[in-house]
Amino acid sequence: MGDYTYKKALRISNAFLSLAGIFLIAELAIVFYINQPLKIAVVDMATEETIFSEEVEYGERFKVNYIHSVERSPVSEIFEVRKDGIYTMESHTESFGAGMPYEGEETVLEDGKFIIKNINRKVHGGTLKIRPSSVFPHHILIGSHDLLISEPPYKGKNLEIKIIKSYFRGD
Repeated sequence: MGDYTYKKALRISNAFLSLAGIFLIAELAIVFYINQPLKIAVVDMATEETIFSEEVEYGERFKVNYIHSVERSPVSEIFEVRKDGIYTMESHTESFGAGMPYEGEETVLEDGKFIIKNINRKVHGGTLKIRPSSVFPHHILIGSHDLLISEPPYKGKNLEIKIIKSYFRGD
């Protein structure tokens, strides 16, 4: 009977250690997933080539600056990186021309510009698609980088700005 009790206790101990090991692995996987670095990438949609990438954090913002093709006035749109994609947060413009965002929780007039704040709208599909202007300067400002996308290597390409989860810092 003593041998049976010992074997039963050993099986229970092994089961407990196996279960503890599974929980430890699951916890490490969750921590790894939550803390994985993100990259924002500017990709040529035709070739899927990444032309530019930069590590970013959740909640980090970037700008797209351009001249409105109809109104011929400067526009600055501010976007935010989130877990499920890119969100439009603000629009700065001198007028409300065709194709301009006009809905937000707050619109203010500052230095002769309309600033629409708290738009908080997910970009369709979670990625931002841009065709750089061939007539006016067109910029993307990400962190300390000012990408002039109306010049090579971006010029003439359909671009997609997307968030990539980077499992290794060297990606």
